[in-house]
Amino acid sequence: MLFGKVRTYLVDFDTLTDPRIAQFLALGLVEGKLLAPQPPQPAAEGNDHRTRRAWETIEALKKLKPVTLKLDPKLMTRENLLAALRKAKGFLITTTPELKSAAAPAAINLVEIYTLFKPTYLPGTMVRLRIAKRGKEKDEGIGYLEGGIKVVVADAANAVGSEMEVVIQGALDTDVGQVVFAKPRFVEVS
Repeated sequence: MLFGKVRTYLVDFDTLTDPRIAQFLALGLVEGKLLAPQPPQPAAEGNDHRTRRAWETIEALKKLKPVTLKLDPKLMTRENLLAALRKAKGFLITTTPELKSAAAPAAINLVEIYTLFKPTYLPGTMVRLRIAKRGKEKDEGIGYLEGGIKVVVADAANAVGSEMEVVIQGALDTDVGQVVFAKPRFVEVS
């Protein structure tokens, strides 16, 4: 088991809105009690996307073994969450760097873990991918690598629906994930 003995873990509201927490805990690396904030029920016709996502994550967490989920509405505030962490002598799993700093050393940042294991595509690497759609520029094609990594391929707009080998030119980390830029390995000669 990754974190040793059976213990109490806590997550904050921001982490509940990220479905990767359920994926992480489904790996079976931790076991014990999981304390999480109980968000208000989302309005039937409201636009509270974050609360709705948190409840979806809660439903996924309820199905996990050997983690026992306990919800507490008091844990919606940072102060109460940190107090509960100290009282339980628990361990915080978060996506918020500031909260990790406040709870250190009894905390890990889930985003940092995912970043460690994210594949790196270096310039010159060749990959095969399917061109799924046209890009924003008239000559671009868009494909996707494993994990949903978007690949913008120059001179591939006419290859939509087909597979091709591409050479990675570079990559850019964005708020929504990594974007890789590539060009076709072979160029058609007319």
